[in-house]
Amino acid sequence: MTAAMFLKFASVSFQRQIAYRFDYFVAVLNGFLYVFIFTSVWRVVFTKAGGEHGGFTTESIVTYAVIAMVIRISFSMDDTALPGKVRDGSVAVDLIRPMPFHAMNLAEAMGYSAFHFIARGIPILAVSALLFPVRIPADHLPLALVSLALAYLILFMLNFAVGLLAFWYIEIFPFMLLKYGLLNLLSGGIVPMDFFPAAVRPFLAFLPFQHIFYTPASIIIGHANGALAIEMVAEQAAWVAVMGAVCALAWRAGQNKLVIQGG
Repeated sequence: MTAAMFLKFASVSFQRQIAYRFDYFVAVLNGFLYVFIFTSVWRVVFTKAGGEHGGFTTESIVTYAVIAMVIRISFSMDDTALPGKVRDGSVAVDLIRPMPFHAMNLAEAMGYSAFHFIARGIPILAVSALLFPVRIPADHLPLALVSLALAYLILFMLNFAVGLLAFWYIEIFPFMLLKYGLLNLLSGGIVPMDFFPAAVRPFLAFLPFQHIFYTPASIIIGHANGALAIEMVAEQAAWVAVMGAVCALAWRAGQNKLVIQGG
């Protein structure tokens, strides 16, 4: 596999998204709507709470809501592509391409995400910065970029692992629905982990979900800094290693299943 080949797959995936212009405009409007809803709700809640709660101020929670939404938008991926390829048999064609299957899927996901970051994420962030008190400390950005890269890999491998279930199940929609529910509830994309009951947080710390949106967003806005931020990034790296191993084992088992079916 070469870098040029990787970029080619990413470029094709990026260009494929440009064709859906109407969907793009609807998605941008939806993004602005969600930002408006979340920032409005948090401002009301924090006004009643005296302007500070859970280590957040009104300004920092509004910034968190905007950044978390931009990350969610920028991390958009087509998680139906892999199950679709398994169902229609086109995954067999991908196996003979001169590029590892997981790398090809990562390239396509990155091309998909790059389009949504440029076409939706940046405009929403720019407009939100004009409308709301969004403050991003520059000194946290280097570590935040590392955290964002690791968070992206965790989400990609989660989608990849769930998609591989198509080798064993004809319909994996229930698994995908469960994944969406856990992501919405436990990733920090809507509610920061600081607001969960203290009795629940230790359990959540053993799951990878909070490292997808909560960790990078917290580091970006400076809510997590210093030793805590480094510890959170280290945990992200550990989850990347663990999920990478899980995906590798699942992919190997899936290939054997495909050979058995083809035999």
